[in-house]
Amino acid sequence: MKKIQNILFGAVLLSVLSGCGRNTFCVSGHISGEAGETLYLEYLGLQRVDVIDSLVMPSSGAFRFRAARPEYPDLYRLRVAGTTIVLAVDSTESIGIEWDEELVIDGSAKSEQILALRHSLREKPIEEHKAFAKEIILQNPASMVAYYALFQQKGRVPVFDIYDKDDRIYFSAVATSFNAWMPDNRRSKVLYSQVIDVINGERRAQNTVAMQAFIEESENTFLDIVLPDENGTEQALSQYRGKVIVLDFTTTVMDRFTGYIFEMKEVYNTYHSRGLEVYEVYPDPSRLVWEEQVRALPWTTVRTENGVNNMVFATYNVQSLPTLFLFNRRGEVVGRFADFASLKQAIEKEL
Repeated sequence: MKKIQNILFGAVLLSVLSGCGRNTFCVSGHISGEAGETLYLEYLGLQRVDVIDSLVMPSSGAFRFRAARPEYPDLYRLRVAGTTIVLAVDSTESIGIEWDEELVIDGSAKSEQILALRHSLREKPIEEHKAFAKEIILQNPASMVAYYALFQQKGRVPVFDIYDKDDRIYFSAVATSFNAWMPDNRRSKVLYSQVIDVINGERRAQNTVAMQAFIEESENTFLDIVLPDENGTEQALSQYRGKVIVLDFTTTVMDRFTGYIFEMKEVYNTYHSRGLEVYEVYPDPSRLVWEEQVRALPWTTVRTENGVNNMVFATYNVQSLPTLFLFNRRGEVVGRFADFASLKQAIEKEL
């Protein structure tokens, strides 16, 4: 293939610049040796690739695409005969492509960086490429280049692993930057959510391990809770040692609170005389409203001053309200329950 001269490239780019409007972007240039093949302009979405436009390559190799500019910086690609060119489109109105003996991209510095990342992944050992990608990410974590670098794969194996704590630093940097600059961008929302979910998942796992370790080592076998009741008197969960205990994390502000308390009263009235106690923990924001709602309840009710931020929620790994635990007479956790039917069965077994 014959190398295209710079003067010809400049003329092509000038033509492209004159043909793109404020709300569109253009990709134009020459690709040698692909006459008769179909050239596609495609959008690289989060879960799929969509064809934006296509044309059959002429013998001259010249092509031109014009498409609506995305609301946020995004990723596109040119594809012909199994070969692809990835493009970052943001404020760039026109991108020039010249592909003869080598690929040259003009008018889009970020697309050039993506090209460098692809060359690096193909030509360098994985750790050497990864070091290069890390530099790119940290230079501008809010760019589509950093985003692209995070999701590169070699042999279908991701270069960066979000579950690896060292790699997660880079996911967090990009996610935080995208969320700060483009909070409504779908890519921002999905990436930020992925990072948060992984972090929370690890914390839940750590809390579960810590809880089990504490239970195994604790004299009371369960983790004690000491919080003030509606009269301001501190009530300890451990005061019911030797009893079968329902530990209930709940709140008066949930929609079905009245029905929920009715079911709890049924459980309490049925089993209290046989040795069942109920200890309820509330994270309610209003102390006065809470006191009014729980004052007539016959079992122990306590409240945290700092809501669900109190360590007791993390210690017991409470992720939603209500959450029910049952302890046997030895203080061992029998189980965690989401409904009263299964809770009653477990209580019957223990009593």
